[in-house]
Amino acid sequence: MVRRTKDEALATREALLDAAERVFCASGVTSATLGDVASAAGVTRGAVYWHFRDKGELFGAMCSRATLPLQSRLEQAADGDGDDAIATLHAVSVQAMREIALNPRTRAVLEILLCKSERLPQPADGAPQIDEMDRQCANALERIIVRAIVQGHLSADTDSHLAAHLLQAFFHGVIQHWLMHPEAFDLNTAAPAMVDTMIAGLVAAPPRRGAGEGPGSPCVRDET
Repeated sequence: MVRRTKDEALATREALLDAAERVFCASGVTSATLGDVASAAGVTRGAVYWHFRDKGELFGAMCSRATLPLQSRLEQAADGDGDDAIATLHAVSVQAMREIALNPRTRAVLEILLCKSERLPQPADGAPQIDEMDRQCANALERIIVRAIVQGHLSADTDSHLAAHLLQAFFHGVIQHWLMHPEAFDLNTAAPAMVDTMIAGLVAAPPRRGAGEGPGSPCVRDET
């Protein structure tokens, strides 16, 4: 009986996350209500509040479910100390683009996140934070870039922090453009060439330490 109750609770939670994907994609995050999600899942509003404190927590859980595999692979790549950093960066970037192109859930959630989500109030304590996901992604990219510097693929004065954010912005821009204009190109087949271009630019002209300094800019960290 206890096992069945736990299984039923898990099934309800998954149904709510599935419904949130559909509702947020159709209506946008701000316009959608928890009542809309409950109706789409075929449950009561009380069932929603049993699993999620508010819409922010539901939104964070929905995003985390879809993006956690991508984050996990990036973290594994960042931890691969003995691997060729540039080859690792290329492989994980192509894999991520193809995952987005071929996995309907990942594509749907990123479409919501990048194209249909206005800024939400801070979610409840303990909920996955979208800003924290971005921070972790940038941190993992920076660790790969630092390894590329150590291995001699990038110049010693490369600003690893700025380079990581430039790569993240490139990736976000490509994905957002494709989500808005999927007919423009086949992301799955174009991914290797696009990543080649991104990495070639990084290797040929990496941002140098001091390039990100300016009024109101944080101090550039010295990685040496």
